Amino acid sequence: MPVTVPVVRTGDVVTPQSVPSNAVGVTVASNSYVFDTTDDFYAADIAPRLGTNVLAAPLVVNPRFAGMHYHAQPPTVSYSVARNVDLAGCMWFNIAAAGRGLYDWTALDAFVSAAAAAGRDVVFNFLGTPTWASARPAEAGHYAPGSDAEPADMADIGTFASTVCARYVARGTPIAAFEIWNEPKYADGGGVDQGNYFTGAPTALAAMGRAICQAVKAVDANALVLTPSPTGLEFLWVPGDGSGTDNLDRFLGAPDGSGGSGRDWVDAIAFHAYSHDGNNNLFAIPQMVANVRTCAALRGLAGKPIWITETSAITPPLDSFVAQHQQDYIARTLLLALGCGVERVIWYAWDDPLGFSTQPTVAARWDALVAQLAGATLTVVNSLANRQVAAVVGGVRVLV
Repeated sequence: MPVTVPVVRTGDVVTPQSVPSNAVGVTVASNSYVFDTTDDFYAADIAPRLGTNVLAAPLVVNPRFAGMHYHAQPPTVSYSVARNVDLAGCMWFNIAAAGRGLYDWTALDAFVSAAAAAGRDVVFNFLGTPTWASARPAEAGHYAPGSDAEPADMADIGTFASTVCARYVARGTPIAAFEIWNEPKYADGGGVDQGNYFTGAPTALAAMGRAICQAVKAVDANALVLTPSPTGLEFLWVPGDGSGTDNLDRFLGAPDGSGGSGRDWVDAIAFHAYSHDGNNNLFAIPQMVANVRTCAALRGLAGKPIWITETSAITPPLDSFVAQHQQDYIARTLLLALGCGVERVIWYAWDDPLGFSTQPTVAARWDALVAQLAGATLTVVNSLANRQVAAVVGGVRVLV
């Protein structure tokens, strides 16, 4: 609670009788000074002048919340979730490059085996259609010609989904989750210049979702299917605004060509928690999660788990920060995401400019945070007006 201190009057001069050593702000009443202190940062009913409580109710953090991407160098830090995007040889266009029914499993086998040996869950994303399967094979793509397009025949992605799922079930290392696509934006029929990674319409993604979900569930009923993961959700959503939130909503509502819609084929909602304002505004994460929850509720999916399948400082990149600022950025991101009820948070990526493979002090801080947060009870997570985060984690106060 704020500390009230009587005034001392000396002629026309009014001063406080004392000042708390941990004072962070003050208001003046007629006969007293009212000091906000650092103790007030941890109030569940924090005063609006100090910040905002993002935690709806106390919650227990998923013990396996932490995830990490990598390109070539396996991370040396603690994490429980690994995702295949941008890992050489581990994406659909790599594995099936030789043609229908011809597969090179070398890289994915190694990735899944390493994850299983370490007790990690794998998220497999279907980004990157092989050229032979593409609806627009001559179109320029991020990974190969036609790779940003949906398959011409949805049976091809269904067959691949069934095959990849069955392969690892049979090996005793089942894939935990299948993500329909990565960062879709829509041009309603194509055009590589329209945005990142997907040049089709939301109806195509909904049809892909149906094919993937039906194929996967027929093999492994326990596997999860995640939505395509949009990016650009940091501003309050206005339907039709073309934002990442809108892209998510359009997928959920898109007809799948068989009487259903995108919403019918997902177990959890995935998104990317990048801020694209040029300043890496991680304090927009509560708005991002609120946008996802709004979409989910409108489409009858209230209560679905929410996963962040990529996040980091992107513009400018994390490696442009000094080590202490990297540590603070990571801690604030994890606390805000988990405080908003996100179940999994996967960092992108260990061994590139958005990661910290060359920063041992930052890696040590990551490990300490994961150890402190995994399975802990959060009772307070406050986004502070001074651009810090205050939390109570397992009864311990944390200020970053």
